[in-house]
Amino acid sequence: MTNSTSGSFYLRETGEIRDVYEIFLLVECPVHVVNIILLLAAPSLIFSSKTLVNLNLKMTIASYFLAGVLMSISRLAWLICDLFWVPINSMEILMYSRFVFQTSIAAHLFVLSAERAIATCRSKRYEQNSCYPVIIFCCILTYPYSLLQLYSKYNFQKGREINVVMYLGAALVSFLILLVVFRVNKKKVKERRFKGPISEAYQVRENIRTSRLLLQIFVIFSVFVGLSTFFLLRFSASLTDPAKKWVTITNGFLYDMLISTGTTCTTLVFLQFLIPDETQKKWSHILHLPCQSRNVRPESKRIRFRSIHGVDVEVGNGTAEEEARVYFSQLSLAWKL
Repeated sequence: MTNSTSGSFYLRETGEIRDVYEIFLLVECPVHVVNIILLLAAPSLIFSSKTLVNLNLKMTIASYFLAGVLMSISRLAWLICDLFWVPINSMEILMYSRFVFQTSIAAHLFVLSAERAIATCRSKRYEQNSCYPVIIFCCILTYPYSLLQLYSKYNFQKGREINVVMYLGAALVSFLILLVVFRVNKKKVKERRFKGPISEAYQVRENIRTSRLLLQIFVIFSVFVGLSTFFLLRFSASLTDPAKKWVTITNGFLYDMLISTGTTCTTLVFLQFLIPDETQKKWSHILHLPCQSRNVRPESKRIRFRSIHGVDVEVGNGTAEEEARVYFSQLSLAWKL
């Protein structure tokens, strides 16, 4: 997608339009600063021992966050350069890198949905047979895909239309995969069709949690990208007409703000998923915010099962997070044998 940078060729003249344009640049800067801070704080949460998420999923989310922070850094660097009147030709690399990382973020949604599909198909042994090198390789492939879109944009007559078709195709496939993953795992829980190791029971429930999360991310992403595309088309239509500078800077600003705000929103949703409940409660208490716990205390009988060593284990009166820790401790003992 094109961004508002090209419009800067017409906005290097002093006057009212330039003054308003600089205000737009200053308004956008804090959004990227906040996004960078959030994304840089994320790795400590992702790889924390308290974050009960499969390693493959952790690596994919970490790669998604890396693309997000690089996109925000590229865009923030462009904004600062534009404010200080750095020659446009010297800033082109920032425009291209922003596009590549932005496209990589979108491509990561497909990788996340594919990873959850694999987790569903191999739920019995997925946690034990972690294949994170393959996941990392798939995340790296999002960058050649982004470069392909960048090449298409500037070298094909209908490159923008080709990119839109590629976006829509990948988005539709990702959405359908997530829906299937969610429905299949919900059906397994409803029919109690997993009678294998306890790791399968936890994996099925993790698939439900994460597919629900990714569906939320997908909806948020689709709303912001859809709205930003509308303003992008208006921006592109007025870009070559010097008489429509106000239309150009207004639509370019709205496009960039929607993209940056959408990235921040999806980051917050991911962080809310990764932060343990006790930490959320602590900060909610400090900030005097209402906190709805995700933990559920079952009112029915306690759950009993026999561990791999023949020891009876009871869970059920603790929180869901505590039960998950019991599951993982049992798995760890099994893998050491």
